[in-house]
Formats: sequence, C-alpha cells, structure tokens
Amino acid sequence: MTYSLKNVFYLDTQFDLAALTGANTETGVTLDVSAYIDPVATNRSSGVGLAIYKAHFDYGFSDGNSPMPSDEAASARLACVVGDLSFTSSASAVALAQNMLSTDNQNMIAAQDFYPPSNTGFAGVYEGTVIQPSEEVPYIVVRDTINLIAGLGNQATVNAMNVSVRLECAQVKLTGAVLNQLLRTQTV
Repeated sequence: MTYSLKNVFYLDTQFDLAALTGANTETGVTLDVSAYIDPVATNRSSGVGLAIYKAHFDYGFSDGNSPMPSDEAASARLACVVGDLSFTSSASAVALAQNMLSTDNQNMIAAQDFYPPSNTGFAGVYEGTVIQPSEEVPYIVVRDTINLIAGLGNQATVNAMNVSVRLECAQVKLTGAVLNQLLRTQTV
C-alpha cells in the first residue's frame, strides 16, 4: 500500500519523565497496536501489518504544551521500538539490553537525539534524527506493542519533561514471504 492521505492515520503516545531522573537510565511506555495487526493469514485473506511511514518526536515541559526549556541539562534519545519490553505502568523504568537504542537493533522503528544548549554551545536545542522509516520503505510492525523509550545521556539529572511521539501509519496486507521475514526479525 502506498503512502496517501486516504490510507494514513495517526497513532500517538506520551509520558512524563520525572524530575531528577538519573543519568544513563531508560524510561518508557508501551503502545498496544494489536487492534491494527493480524499477521496470520486465514482462509483466502492475507495477514495484516501496521506500516509506519514517519515518526514525529517532541520534548516539552511536563504540562505537554510548552516547548523544552533552553536550560535543560540532559541529553536524551527518544526511540520507538517494537516488542514487549515489560513496562509495568504508564511510564516505568527498565534496564534495556545493550544496543537497544542503536541503529543495529532491527526492532527500532525511529529514533531522535535531543541536545540542550549546555551540550552543544548553540543558542537553542538541537534535535537530530538517528533513524526514520520513509514513505517508500515503511517499517512494518507485526508484533502487538510499540514502545516509546527515553534514554538519558550521562549527565547528572533531567528536569521534568514530557516526551511524545506521533506515528503516521497505515494497515498493509502481508504476503507469506514478507510475513516470515518480519516475524524472524521482530524478536526481542
């Protein structure tokens, strides 16, 4: 299925990263997408996956409305990752496996880095895309959950902030070969 206005819809999630969250920690929330996928072909119908074309990340005050303050001290990586990472509440800490938030993780849909002026020397914040699906080659999800994760850098603490993502999605039919490849790669 091609990227078009008639096919694309939005999914989003967000959470508040608590003030004084320590360095080198990961916190996240799970988005249940089981209503949009059915990877098992039945009778003559194909399986259905969730194609993610774009991910838009946002960092702001914990009210969810104001932009990130320029005096924020910590850098962070926001990422959307497929699979069950055992988040137990609306926003919970989790110890991730090594390289979970790097581009060599086949389960990573998209990621973006946030650097405040104290780390860059610029007058404003810097947001850099690490990895992103595209309109031509979407990331196709065949598992039940997508996780929004904030991984903090090695700075001491972070001020309270709200992190969020908006995903541009469409349901797509899956051929047997595509489904087998996706099921093999989307394991945690």
